[in-house]
Amino acid sequence: MGEWRLIRADCIRMPAAISYVRRPSDSEFRAFKVDVIRTQDGKVREVTTFGVDLRETFGVPEVLHG
Repeated sequence: MGEWRLIRADCIRMPAAISYVRRPSDSEFRAFKVDVIRTQDGKVREVTTFGVDLRETFGVPEVLHG
């Protein structure tokens, strides 16, 4: 699909990651999705994926320059 970058974030005291992708035909990384990770006893128990519109809540940019 392309090259990926992640930005760490927090959501209601849970770790989260904002995913960016740079497709082969593009020169910039564009926000793609938000994953919120629920952990228990130091292990990942659940990952919930949200649409890219939620990234505004975390104050991260829509585009990362390559």
